[in-house]
Amino acid sequence: MSEQSISPVGRTASEGAAARAARSEEYRAAREEYARIRELRKTNPIAAHLRERRFELGLTQQEVADAAGTSHTAISRLESGTHTPSLTTLQKIAAVLDEELLICFQSTVDGEVEREFAAVA
Repeated sequence: MSEQSISPVGRTASEGAAARAARSEEYRAAREEYARIRELRKTNPIAAHLRERRFELGLTQQEVADAAGTSHTAISRLESGTHTPSLTTLQKIAAVLDEELLICFQSTVDGEVEREFAAVA
């Protein structure tokens, strides 16, 4: 037997996921969304994070836009990675997503990476 994860019913994790996907449209949709987020993370981690957090909270782009005082188009472009918002807008979106926006300064001193984080006020 291979060293793959075996579930209690004798299926691999991927076999179990495939079976759940076959039974549930909602599960298939969630798997597809997370696959898109993983791809987006390769090119734009901020956009991927915001999209994933919105998805986890069950919010629509319009709901985030309304609560952040911006447009649906701005949220859509931000999540697709084609737009970089101002810090003020990003801070408002983070608040809607129940998160705090931090800025990090990074330098290398004697071969050691040093990072200093600060909340955007």
